[in-house]
Amino acid sequence: MTTAFNTAKSNPFQLSTQVKNILQEKGFSSLFNWNDYNYFKTKVKAFHKAQAIAEKFIEENQAQNESDLAEYIF
Repeated sequence: MTTAFNTAKSNPFQLSTQVKNILQEKGFSSLFNWNDYNYFKTKVKAFHKAQAIAEKFIEENQAQNESDLAEYIF
């Protein structure tokens, strides 16, 4: 028997999980942190909040960070 706490923790429909997945797909998984996530969540007024929050993470950190995928030779 699982509790509601355990099932909510791995829910793929949670906004934070969606943001993490978008950042990971784009190669910026290291940018995610809870302080910025909570700040962006209050500021973003878009229909697709997860996409807008992920774009904010990338915009804020683009100058100093490269994609996680830049390290790999393709």
